[in-house]
Amino acid sequence: MNPSSNYDDSPYYTIAITGASGMLGNALIDELSKKQDGMIKGKKIKIVKLNRSDTIEEELPLALATDLDDTSGTDATITPTSLNWNPNANGSDSINKQALQSIDTLVHLAGENVGAGLLPGPLGMLGVQAWSKAKKDMIINSRVGPTKALATAIAECTKPTSYIVASGVGVYGCDFMANENDKDAPDESADVSNTKGFLAEVSRQWEAASLPAIREGALLKNRVVNLRMAPIMSKKGGALGKLYPIFFLGGGGIVGSGKQYFSYISARDAARSIVHIIENDKIKGPVNLVAPTPATNADFTSALGKVLSRPTFFPLPELVVKLLFGEMGEEMLLGGVKAVPKKLLDSGFEFKHDTMDKALESAVNENI
Repeated sequence: MNPSSNYDDSPYYTIAITGASGMLGNALIDELSKKQDGMIKGKKIKIVKLNRSDTIEEELPLALATDLDDTSGTDATITPTSLNWNPNANGSDSINKQALQSIDTLVHLAGENVGAGLLPGPLGMLGVQAWSKAKKDMIINSRVGPTKALATAIAECTKPTSYIVASGVGVYGCDFMANENDKDAPDESADVSNTKGFLAEVSRQWEAASLPAIREGALLKNRVVNLRMAPIMSKKGGALGKLYPIFFLGGGGIVGSGKQYFSYISARDAARSIVHIIENDKIKGPVNLVAPTPATNADFTSALGKVLSRPTFFPLPELVVKLLFGEMGEEMLLGGVKAVPKKLLDSGFEFKHDTMDKALESAVNENI
């Protein structure tokens, strides 16, 4: 008997998510829950939250086992279930093998926050701190090892699996400025093998770690997608989550010259784009999750002040940024990034929030 036949006949399309309790994970679950028919590819949606643990289940969890046999339900309500995964394990030991057979798409969003440091700093209460060597090691190690372990487990699976893995738009480098040397925004076909910066190197290693899922000997129908994500506009986390209270109190202003490009995407569009990718098997490889309208730090500052009806008279000079935040400040605050979401647009995806103003209005008004 084909070991995957029971799962092919399942009435459920099962989506497992690491980092499900994070800002984007919650937004994705919210978006999936809003689908009117509760269906993907003709099957009822099943969401599995993958929880970090030092141990994994030896037996298939009851909730998953029940779902595989249940063909009578018609209720479109989506209630997530949970499953342990071990990010420190090797290969197939990172997740229950039988449970993995029931997963159609694994969305891997977990990773150490790049914007929060281990060193004390003047804005430490907001989680804005310089990178230490230990912090940089944590950023890389929390991404590369676990991503490769899950990819290896997927490669050993007997059922086709889509592996959708977070990455960063910082892979294109951090030298995009709105000045006389302004460069065209890159799309997914750009050569990123020698782009500069710590975050570019992190993204390269992160993406490479996902490739064992489609290695020689793995199922040809496996699919890997690398989400080159821009900063997500949500007051619940990310860059805006840190800056929101400062701007709300009227303490916002441009950083450095304000001419550095600031890539962005609303939390709603980020979640919608991931669902779009899940539903479209032809989308593979790197995908830019970034709004199609470029903006600079000055544009962001003006737009957020407008949305919050607050003044933005308090700039953060370049010298101060370098003194306070070092390498992290030079890349994330003074550096500029922009990109074109070519694959999303070519596949028919339509942004709800295609400008900075719309993305920030969504961030302030939507509860995701």
